[in-house]
Amino acid sequence: MFSRRFLREKVVQACYGFFQGGAESALACRQNMIAGLEQTSQLYYFHLKFIVELTSLARERYRQALIRGREAQSMENLRFLAENTVVEQLERDVNFLAKSESYRVEKRAFDDLLSTVYDAVFSLKRGEEAETDAETEKESPKTDDRFELDRIFLRKLYRKKITRNAAFLSYCEERSIFWESDYDTVVSWVSLLLGRLNPESNDCVSSGWNIEDEAVQFGITLLDKTLLHADEYNEYIGARLKNWNHERIGATEKTLLCVAMSELINFPSIPVKASLNEYIELSKQFCSQESSPFVNGVLHRLSEDLKHDKKMKKSGRGLI
Repeated sequence: MFSRRFLREKVVQACYGFFQGGAESALACRQNMIAGLEQTSQLYYFHLKFIVELTSLARERYRQALIRGREAQSMENLRFLAENTVVEQLERDVNFLAKSESYRVEKRAFDDLLSTVYDAVFSLKRGEEAETDAETEKESPKTDDRFELDRIFLRKLYRKKITRNAAFLSYCEERSIFWESDYDTVVSWVSLLLGRLNPESNDCVSSGWNIEDEAVQFGITLLDKTLLHADEYNEYIGARLKNWNHERIGATEKTLLCVAMSELINFPSIPVKASLNEYIELSKQFCSQESSPFVNGVLHRLSEDLKHDKKMKKSGRGLI
């Protein structure tokens, strides 16, 4: 479920918190990171479950409107959700069925949120469901594929209406600090999933994560090695910062460089270039626009010095 890139991000965040006194011990720091992974996983399945439950509500409202005599054409966007074949495929996904209950919420609060988001998406007029605005209207791509048309509508509805809804965002932020910090990441994951779902496969949803997963073990090892040798790494890095403007060297930059050095030293099978590229990208995410080029320069100098001092030994592709 988690990639190495995501785990690098989590390790940088965990180390930053530890260095700032946010955890009592290295063990507590590791446990906090693992707990955070579980919280992020739950947020992912919660978003999927919300899409399914919102669709279920739309089906009921659409059925009621038809009974009252409203024409289907006047409720086109509501019908696009109520009869969405992509959601139907999601509902058949074996991994979704297995994991959809992994996060339980008080039913009344969840139902209130559903109603609030529904009313915002399908703005009410004179007590009845109205069409959504142009942002969520169905596009007219050059295809007659029903599934693809439904996919386009659903992805736009999810990204532009559901995840931007103030009540939905507030609900997620209040549940957990991890839900708040990883909200945009999970939105990206769900959007990618909606793009991958197809009528021929019932196991597109991630089956979850395990402590033994390769990427998770990579992240745990990277965290442990960084915390264990932090003083040594920081001293080595500090000697290479003497000629730099110290105003550009903040706690975030130092943490990122420390984690990067740990990866360069402790993972001989990962190519130097691959590691450098990853931390340069992280510097763009975590550091200011002014300090990102500085981190880039220090990282390259650091890799050259580690190689010269024979502190970094690469094997296989890592020699490239």
